[in-house]
Amino acid sequence: MKIHSLLTLFLVFSFMAQSFGQGAKGTAPASKQANDYDVVVIGGTPAGVAAAIAAARADKTVIIIEQAPCLGGVLSSGVLRLDDKYVEANSGVMDEFRLRVQAYHRTEMADDPLVKQHMRQNPPLRWNIAAGRAWEPHTAARIYAEMTAEHKSISTRFNEVAVDVKMKGQRVTGVLTRARDNQGKLGPRHSYTGKVIIDATYEADLAEYAAIPYRIGREARSKEEPHAGLIYSNYFRRVKGALPSTILPESTGVADHRSQAFTYRITAKDYGRPDHPYLLKEPPPGYNPAKYSWNPRTRPIIPNGKFDLLGINWGGDLVGHGTRWVLADWEERVEIEKIYHNHDLGYLYYIQTKGGSPNVGLPDDEFQDNGNFPYRLYVRQGRRIEGLYTLTESDLHKDLRGDGFRGPLLPDSVAIGIYGIDAHRVQGPDGRKEPPYGKGAAEGTLHLHDATGPYQIPYGTLVPKGHNGILFPVGISCTHVAICSVRMEPVWSSLGQAAGVAAALAIDNEQELKDVPVKQIQDELLKQRSVLFFYTDLPADALAFTAVQKLSLLGAVAGPDIDDYDTAGKAKGLSSLEMKAYRFRSNEPITMGEFSQLAVNGLQIPLSITASHFTDVPRGHVAFKYVETLYDYSTQSKQPFFEFEPSKDFRTALAHPDKKVSGAQAAKILSGLLKKKVLAPAKPDADLTRGEAAQLVYQSL
Repeated sequence: MKIHSLLTLFLVFSFMAQSFGQGAKGTAPASKQANDYDVVVIGGTPAGVAAAIAAARADKTVIIIEQAPCLGGVLSSGVLRLDDKYVEANSGVMDEFRLRVQAYHRTEMADDPLVKQHMRQNPPLRWNIAAGRAWEPHTAARIYAEMTAEHKSISTRFNEVAVDVKMKGQRVTGVLTRARDNQGKLGPRHSYTGKVIIDATYEADLAEYAAIPYRIGREARSKEEPHAGLIYSNYFRRVKGALPSTILPESTGVADHRSQAFTYRITAKDYGRPDHPYLLKEPPPGYNPAKYSWNPRTRPIIPNGKFDLLGINWGGDLVGHGTRWVLADWEERVEIEKIYHNHDLGYLYYIQTKGGSPNVGLPDDEFQDNGNFPYRLYVRQGRRIEGLYTLTESDLHKDLRGDGFRGPLLPDSVAIGIYGIDAHRVQGPDGRKEPPYGKGAAEGTLHLHDATGPYQIPYGTLVPKGHNGILFPVGISCTHVAICSVRMEPVWSSLGQAAGVAAALAIDNEQELKDVPVKQIQDELLKQRSVLFFYTDLPADALAFTAVQKLSLLGAVAGPDIDDYDTAGKAKGLSSLEMKAYRFRSNEPITMGEFSQLAVNGLQIPLSITASHFTDVPRGHVAFKYVETLYDYSTQSKQPFFEFEPSKDFRTALAHPDKKVSGAQAAKILSGLLKKKVLAPAKPDADLTRGEAAQLVYQSL
């Protein structure tokens, strides 16, 4: 190991030892009362870490209280990969994490055979470890520890759980915790106060303690949610006579309180021989081989010969206890953990015996203080608060209210989602002879990856309706169907970062969280390289990044035409088109039609249309209302600024919407709309690129 790596590890472990040894006094600065912080974060999940880092960047004192002995949530407890769908969807703190994993693999793990193999992938595939999209659990824990250790204002407490809150009227002012070891034994009590509390746990327990209204289970089918409630589908299995992505009979859509399957995501290691010391000698209590299935050709996906034992219908997933877990107190959760623990060890025992892979076992170098078993149960969804805005399926769906490419525009966006609606089974199957639907069949499974497009998540989803002083970046205000997409860690991390930014602004502005201007939150998030509107070709270090992001949220950037894309019969929809539909094309020349939308919506000019004047921009044309608005405002000006080509008799005209726009033309139009001088770019006669046009409009605001 390199010297600088040893030094880094020394600093990280020193930081962790300090955190473990804090007792009830924490590490708050001497000028503050013990255990009194600007921001108290419950849950060292990716969302919690991102929230803490965002607040620390604003010079706020922060404490993270985490139930496990390390940071990272499930990413350091068995979920070994980014469910990001596209690498460009990662941003902010999550992308910083990914890039650190990438650097670690390409340097200190460069000799690993899988790293070498993934370095040769062109283009890199999903879960490419050389791109930082998959890792070993201890790697995630190490990197998250390093990231927080770089901020002196962040303190951390491990092996503690929240058991109650402090209230002042409808304001949450603090959190009461208890120590909890790896066996679930509860210990000493502690108390923390903060100006803002952030619940970044998967269960959103603080909503219960603070009597904040929340949802749990599944809503009924509705106009906004055609896939809500009880539903049978052919996802994750083949049903004879059913096309891919098919909803089957007896899908009543009725509401209930059930949750999708939870599991321990066991990290397994291929030892290459059957006589390794991690071969289970006997099955766990309640073992039933009929519950499992395994493909012995499964190969490692991360370094050191490791992979996770996911197993959807016939593996680690277990239904029937999810809602009970979320609603249980910490004493009852001990018993529920045993149920999942035995079920998932049964899966490993099956793999080693009937599955034909005796070479596979628990990893010798992971979770060494916990029997090499993950610290955390993989809780796919918990409580969902009633917030200022409730995200539904129609907010994610690119066809219900979207434009065929994306979900509907939500200008108050503080994060993006791009993953499909992915719900593991809620009930069944009862046996191998599974019927296609009805009693005994797997129910509740959704895998809507073609129907969903990139979407935005508004700030209001984090803010409870009637309570103050607390934000929920994980248990956001949304429906069951919506959380089944939002629940991916890159999304939760982005929401956590937004919560940290909002908390810091509320403190600085002396405002309630609900009153913090979303524009201020967005501006700070963009400075921290968080994506608020998805593009595949607009990295956060691009010159036009901020301008394009802000203008896109105003509906100013012209999107592609669905007729230009052949999507018929393609199960993965636009993702099978090399993501061309999601490019911004910053270096391409902008056309007059595109610039008209950029100028009108970007400057927030009210639409004004008196007639259809141009034969080449008729009603139905994508630029019609914008070109007509430019024309209308131009004719009212004593110095007309919109150029067009009239016929000789002045009865018809051409606007040339596909013609390229020069810098001088763009500046003239903006000056006319704003009624003030807008300077042209350095090369006024040159064709203006889309990126340059965005910057010009944004700077004119």
